[in-house]
Amino acid sequence: MNNLRAFRVKKLMTQKDLAKASGVSQVTISFIENGLSEPMDLTKQKLARALKVEPEKLFPPKIKKGTKVTSF
Repeated sequence: MNNLRAFRVKKLMTQKDLAKASGVSQVTISFIENGLSEPMDLTKQKLARALKVEPEKLFPPKIKKGTKVTSF
């Protein structure tokens, strides 16, 4: 799960707008938003830069099932 679509829509950008701003193809953006592709780190950075957010906000770390989460 990622937050790419939510941030893109919040910035009032279409996939085509984001593609132009980031240098990542519109097809790739569509695949990422629909969970059909996991982006490489460089792609995450390009998309985050174009949306002016940290990559971790677009693509939060995944927590595997069975992993204990503790708070300090």
